[in-house]
Amino acid sequence: AYTDNSIFGVPFDVGAHWIHTPNAHPLSAFGRAAGLDIYRAPDTGRLIADGVTASEAEAAEFFAATRRGERAIVAIGEAGRDVAAGRVVPDLGPWDESARFALGPFSCAKALDEVSTVDFTQSEEKEMDDFCRQGFGTLVALLAAPLTVRLDTAAHTVDLSRRRISVATNRGTLGGRVVIVAVPPSVMTAGRLRILPGLPQRCRTALETITLGAYDHIAFDLPGNPAGLKADELIYFKVTGPRAYGLLARIGGGSLHSLEVAGPMARDLAEAGEDAARTFLMEALTHEFGARTAARVGRVHATNWVREPWALGAFSCALPGYAHMRRAFMEVVSERLIFAGEHAHETLWGSVGGAWLSGERAARQALGLLG
Repeated sequence: AYTDNSIFGVPFDVGAHWIHTPNAHPLSAFGRAAGLDIYRAPDTGRLIADGVTASEAEAAEFFAATRRGERAIVAIGEAGRDVAAGRVVPDLGPWDESARFALGPFSCAKALDEVSTVDFTQSEEKEMDDFCRQGFGTLVALLAAPLTVRLDTAAHTVDLSRRRISVATNRGTLGGRVVIVAVPPSVMTAGRLRILPGLPQRCRTALETITLGAYDHIAFDLPGNPAGLKADELIYFKVTGPRAYGLLARIGGGSLHSLEVAGPMARDLAEAGEDAARTFLMEALTHEFGARTAARVGRVHATNWVREPWALGAFSCALPGYAHMRRAFMEVVSERLIFAGEHAHETLWGSVGGAWLSGERAARQALGLLG
């Protein structure tokens, strides 16, 4: 959750932007109490097919196909069968690829073949969302303001082998009786944070199976609203191949837009670099809105979360067969180490709200250990 105000001159959420399921956690309420402008996101999205707004009948067919695919996954998940979601989704006809993108990469940051049916089913339904006009990252930073936070201080080793825990960082060593580790699983599996003398096998399995997907914003300035888009409008597109994307239009009512890419497509673009992201954006806008609209694009900035060294991905989704391993991140290790983060919440994974609630749980566990 980080808001940048320098790239476009307006708040741009480089990471998290949607305040999902605000009735399940206190972040929206905290934001309002702090004087930030928190407002409800539009209830429904719009569908564009072959460069024009879809008819009501076409839109109804797309959303019905998406719901049909969702029900198929949930039926298997509720039956306790933890398999690849892609295996259980029926043929959804002409909307098959579009619905699979909405259910998989757009919602889980992974193709459905990499998504656990049980993890998908346990995820809290995101029936409503909020936005923060000043940026979600601004809200989080404001909540942290009373705390002593040291940035640019990378912890690289947590040593549990002695009576007192030591945490080695690039700015010295910290010591304590309890440690809360709130970094993505990918950072630990990559060896950027090592736990000594080693984690139990159950934790190692969780790190290897609750993995991060890919989700990026190709943000761009489009002045004058040549495509006639509404403020904060979410747009789906009919997909005819692997090049799938969504669009969050006129963020905060201004001229900032974000083409949302996720799953394998996002990974491919991340590997290809920023020029590839701009080319992809221009091709997408030309196809959907015409060359004249694409020609009016100003500044472009693409995120690259799979290459961000302290994230190495976007957010977590369990691999098929391993949804139950999230619970390993909720257990105390060696009576001294506690995990927190969106990956450490069973129903609000993939959200800042889930990360926040996992932090409250971790704090309670730590206080219990300290007596």
